[in-house]
Amino acid sequence: MLPQRYPERDYMVASLTKVSIDKASVGQDRKETPDGSVPGLYLVVQPSGVKSFALRYRYGGKSKKLTLGRYPTLSLADARQKARQAKEQLSYGNNPARSTDNPEMFEAAFQSFIDRHVSQNKSGSETVRIFHHDLLPAFGSRRISDISKRDMNALMDRIVDRGSPVMANRTLSAMRKFFVWAVSRDLAQHNPCEGLKPPVREKSRERILTDEEISWFWKASNDMGYPYGTYFQFLLLSAQRRAEVSDMTFDELEDDVWKIPGERSKNGKSHSVPLSDGLQDLIAGIPHTESYLFTSSGKQPIGNLGRAAGRLQVRMQAYANEDGKGDIQHWRLHDLRRTAASGMARCGVFQEVIERVQNRSSGAFAGVAGIYNRYEYEKEKRKALTNFSTMISEFTEEKHV
Repeated sequence: MLPQRYPERDYMVASLTKVSIDKASVGQDRKETPDGSVPGLYLVVQPSGVKSFALRYRYGGKSKKLTLGRYPTLSLADARQKARQAKEQLSYGNNPARSTDNPEMFEAAFQSFIDRHVSQNKSGSETVRIFHHDLLPAFGSRRISDISKRDMNALMDRIVDRGSPVMANRTLSAMRKFFVWAVSRDLAQHNPCEGLKPPVREKSRERILTDEEISWFWKASNDMGYPYGTYFQFLLLSAQRRAEVSDMTFDELEDDVWKIPGERSKNGKSHSVPLSDGLQDLIAGIPHTESYLFTSSGKQPIGNLGRAAGRLQVRMQAYANEDGKGDIQHWRLHDLRRTAASGMARCGVFQEVIERVQNRSSGAFAGVAGIYNRYEYEKEKRKALTNFSTMISEFTEEKHV
């Protein structure tokens, strides 16, 4: 990305990087370094050595400052995302420098809704994405009690007008559930979504990620890093189920094969997954523990996958915006498995091999045929996953094979 030129200055401002932040020197005075990628975003280095991110902006004719968080707890990518969200709120006429601790304020209340309710649901990733993409900019600094039917209709209209009617439906659904929760906790007296109808009638479809979306997916996963970013990439390249990957242990790895025991598979059958070079590269970058590959504590597998997927999709949308694209249609983690199956089919892999790769019996191996066909297709499975990994590398401009 080219550095930003500030109108009031006659010099170019370089973009912050992780390396430049880590090397930022500590002096006797507080020092601020602007980021050329997001105007108004600064790295603040205190004499004590504490580093943090802040956003400077104007509201009501006055200069304001919003502290975003400390580094490295808040990464550079996340700081930029938070800064963009704050500036989006400004475009709605809202002051982003509000208290996030007041339960009567929308941002604090909805974040509590996510933590206590949404993160436990399979649809959590979609709600998190909607919160960051549309709800936070529109209502972040508003009191819950001030949000009216008129506000909701205006938000739906804006989303429909930008060409995303299905997203308007999803947003209305998320807000309706939020207000039911808020009323039950005495945070709100009424639900402004009552009586409102979805803007459009939806048609059912099976979601797979497009080639362009896969590129954004890979970049966003790289931004997240280990464990969640690596987990998402492994989930796509392996074509396996989310729980099978999240609960994966080092004991299940035998040379270049991942052996899933029957007690961990959905159909109760043990299953072997040949590891392509792309999968082996991901494993090579994972810190070795005595148990799980994808873990934050070293003692248990990662959790809150839906919420992490929501953060991933927020980052994907940021890349889509940079490329001048519109809204990304929501997808679920299971859609990565469907995307992998579709990708292998594009590579010329036969349906019976795809079913063996994914340990399912929905077609070629269903019923009696599956009982008598004992051939394990190991060579075919390895070739299928290798070819799929090669195809993904073409979309992401990275080498995985």
